[in-house]
Amino acid sequence: MSLPEFANDVASGAAGTLIGGAVTGGTVWFRAKVRELARRGTNAEQEAMIAVLDDQNATPEELTERLTPLIKAHLDAYPQAATEFEALTLTGPTIYNQTNNGSGVFIGGDNHGGLTINHGGPAT
Repeated sequence: MSLPEFANDVASGAAGTLIGGAVTGGTVWFRAKVRELARRGTNAEQEAMIAVLDDQNATPEELTERLTPLIKAHLDAYPQAATEFEALTLTGPTIYNQTNNGSGVFIGGDNHGGLTINHGGPAT
């Protein structure tokens, strides 16, 4: 796979993962992740990526389409960032589910439902 093709795949995968993370983890998670991954770029480049979320009426697919070329441009300028963006596409945002059953002490009593741990995301 050539570098340009690889960069396109990484950019589109990372964009989808970032937008998915924004949906589940919120804008605080998204902003922090963009700043972390695009740290080699300028503030203006980072802000352009973050501004993609400003359109609250856009679908996740539309947001992904808007973010992909911005990530691709970043990867073209900073090829060494490709491995970090690729790692994001492979791992994605982490979501855990937990069910508590029994007579143990649980916050609020027994919990018979899901628990989402948003590592690195906003506290809710």
